[in-house]
Amino acid sequence: MIIYGNNEMEYLSSKDPVMKELIQHFGHLDRGTTTNIYESLIYHIIGQMLSNRASETITNRFISLVGSVTPDNVIRTDNMAIRKCGISNQKIYNIKTLSKDVIDGKYNFDQLNNMTDDEIIQYLTQIKGVGRWTAEMITEFTLGRLNVFSYDDIALRNGIIKAHGYKTLSKLRFERLRNKYSPYCSVASLYYYSLNDEK
Repeated sequence: MIIYGNNEMEYLSSKDPVMKELIQHFGHLDRGTTTNIYESLIYHIIGQMLSNRASETITNRFISLVGSVTPDNVIRTDNMAIRKCGISNQKIYNIKTLSKDVIDGKYNFDQLNNMTDDEIIQYLTQIKGVGRWTAEMITEFTLGRLNVFSYDDIALRNGIIKAHGYKTLSKLRFERLRNKYSPYCSVASLYYYSLNDEK
């Protein structure tokens, strides 16, 4: 999860009046997640191309089926049983491949703590079924890195458009915001997500 406090909130408020309003409106935000990289990867693979509600429902079915989400338990679980949770054959293949690779020692997630954000993203995108967006979300929310700002994140882009009253959001405009909020882009993104989710 992203751990931050008054210093980060004051910094962002000083950089952008729109962000200052969002921080005043929402206050301190908590966005909890597992700190287990393997689990997080599995949940993200399951949730790809699904709404939040569908992802949560299917993931909960999967957890009920597998029990503790470990590589050994996932490997032992019957593919047809996983399929009945609502998980596609391609996702099952990606989940089982990742689990086998972790058991075989192909990936060592402990070393991610010693990598830069870009190195983490590069490392994670080697995994079948893990694209840049998934890698960025894990870097941001599972590892708690403070300076991730994902252009591929539709919810983030929609929140920015809503907050600033933009009609569209160009890559150039997005990068200007990234530069403005750095080194606390992850914290800024929390407020845009919350605005996007607000009815």
